[in-house]
Amino acid sequence: MDTLEQLFASRVSAFLRRTGMSPTKFGRRVLDDPNLIRQFAQGRSPTLRTADRILHYISHYDADARGTWDPPWPPRNRTVWPRAKTIATRSRPMTEHERTANPPTRFLRLPEVQDRTGLSRSTIYVRLDQGLFPRPVSLGSRAVGWIETEVEAWMREQIAVSRGNAG
Repeated sequence: MDTLEQLFASRVSAFLRRTGMSPTKFGRRVLDDPNLIRQFAQGRSPTLRTADRILHYISHYDADARGTWDPPWPPRNRTVWPRAKTIATRSRPMTEHERTANPPTRFLRLPEVQDRTGLSRSTIYVRLDQGLFPRPVSLGSRAVGWIETEVEAWMREQIAVSRGNAG
């Protein structure tokens, strides 16, 4: 004896074979969910309401000689995101000069500055007071950030000083 889920699945499969409708189109037309049939195949059990809507759709579709019946319930409100424009690919890789000529400005928050420099929060602020560390930029009423290129330049300077190549 087949379970109700097996009978339901066989009825839906028979409908898809008979009509030639793709599972994606079926899911989209019935419940506005293109992955509906795939999820059933992966083991998702339909709720009673979902099963009722699907069977209602199948019976009314079969009753309509043209096979164009749409369900009476409104589709769910789905946000349709605009497709991204295709970006032209470069025929050659960027050179080092092209990559560094105009890098985008990026702000680093304190934890990232600490990670990059290896300095503690208190050491960063002591060096700020002494004028030995790049000044942060106000990002809002209670937020500051450091400009990435300034922090990297400070790090390069520290490397040069520690190795005796100051200048």
